[in-house]
Amino acid sequence: MSMTTGAHTLKKFDEELATLRDLVLRMGGEVEEQVARAIGVLEGGDPAVAREVIDRDRDIDRLELKADEEVAQLLALRSPLGVDLRTVLTLSKTVNDLERVGDEAKKIARIALQLHEEGREAGDIAQSSQVSALSQHALSMLRGALDALVRLDLDRAAQVKSADDTLDDGYKAIIANIKDFANRHPDAVGQVIQVMFAMKALERIGDHAKNIAQYVFYLVEGRDIRHPKSNPAADRE
Repeated sequence: MSMTTGAHTLKKFDEELATLRDLVLRMGGEVEEQVARAIGVLEGGDPAVAREVIDRDRDIDRLELKADEEVAQLLALRSPLGVDLRTVLTLSKTVNDLERVGDEAKKIARIALQLHEEGREAGDIAQSSQVSALSQHALSMLRGALDALVRLDLDRAAQVKSADDTLDDGYKAIIANIKDFANRHPDAVGQVIQVMFAMKALERIGDHAKNIAQYVFYLVEGRDIRHPKSNPAADRE
């Protein structure tokens, strides 16, 4: 099942929608790579890679601007309806989340670079197995959300949505350990705070991945499952 379900009577519209879809998927691939590389530096990789991640964030911003332009043209010139409109809106929302994930990757890269340059023992926290597990979980959620979007796979999307709870639990556990470290090493408080910011960035990446997964339900079924406590449509999942 492809993201453009069914043949549209306007071939030009199909081509424009395919262009937007390909642009968003390209952006997704680049953002995923940014996150993976930033995590690698945080876990003790080459600091030069962190500088590359920071510099390449401008490329992500350019893709966002291009995608927004394509969305505006499709809405203004084609007036899509039904599943076509949901597809355009889904892709537009996904672009917004991907851009924010890119910002979080840049933030992690900057923190990793700072920890490397300062060489303080707080940086050891960022290289722990606990942090590695959280990092890989966030990255797996992002990959899963993009895969669910490409395949319109509701089961995969549901898995990503559920995985956010595990990520949140892991984040809380790490923050507790970091606070304990800070109490035992008051001279490293500045670096400890930076590590905490990096962990928050990972948690936010998971949130954005969850958002993308939820958009798949909107695209396929036409219902918004966000904010379940105030949204009756979410109860039917």
